[in-house]
Parts: sequence; structure tokens; C-alpha cells
Amino acid sequence: MRKFQTILIGLLLSISLSLNAAEAGAVAIIASKTSKIQKIDAGELSLIFLRKKLYWGDGKRIIPINLPSNHIVRKLFSVSILGGLPETQAEYWNEAYYLGISPPHVITSEDGAIRFVEITPGAIAYIDACKATEAVKTVAWISSEGNLLQQAPNLNCAE
Repeated sequence: MRKFQTILIGLLLSISLSLNAAEAGAVAIIASKTSKIQKIDAGELSLIFLRKKLYWGDGKRIIPINLPSNHIVRKLFSVSILGGLPETQAEYWNEAYYLGISPPHVITSEDGAIRFVEITPGAIAYIDACKATEAVKTVAWISSEGNLLQQAPNLNCAE
């Protein structure tokens, strides 16, 4: 039954994300410009945002930042990296809470996430790729189809 629910959620989400792909565009995974991260894979991102990996290779604490759960960029990130919508992760965080593990902090805007990552060593976040600035380093991208990319996709950032 669980497998059926996962497939159904994936199908519904695919339809929803397809309808919103133009709105969401690509997602940029950002870190501080001084970060030693050169690239990152989906497995490591999952561990970081589920708070199962707490330190970078150089010993700095990892500070993952989420956007609000209803934000289209968070939905694309969550489905692509964490395997489901933010709403489906409540049970995981309820259990984690009893182990003393809190979910990542939520920052209400992409501009706020950029500024936080810019000034906070060890921070990592995700934003609409068209909003990435020179103030941060992009270490990976998620296409509008949900694929993690190590090279920048072609972006159509016309306003």
C-alpha cells in the first residue's frame, strides 16, 4: 500500500510541477562564496536537509535553510531531493523531534535566504536559479523536471 501511495503522490506531483514548471524554473543550490564545496549530489543534499549530516568535511557545522512549505521552489526541491512534498515529511520531523533533531530553519523569502547564506559560514539553501547573485556560490541545480545537475541549465530569466 505504501508503494502505491508513493507512486500516486509522485504522479500527482509530476502533474502539478509540470503545470508550475514555468513558474518554478530551475532551482539553484547555494552556499557561501567562501565555502569549499565544489559540487554536491542528491544523496548528500538529502542527508543535509533531513539533518542526518551535520558537518561539512572541514568540520564547519552545516546550516540548511528552507523556504516556506507552500513555496513552489521548496516543493520542487523537496520532491526532487527528499522524495515528497513538505507536507508528507511531518511524520519524519515529529519522530526526529523526540531524538532532539529540529528541522532546518525557514526563511520567508529567497532574498532572505541569499543574504543568510552570504553571511553565515556553513549555510546552504535553495532558490529560484534566476535569483542567484554573485553574493553566493551555486554548487548544483535542479531542473524544472526535478533532475539534479552539476552544470547550470539553460535559464530563461526574462522578467
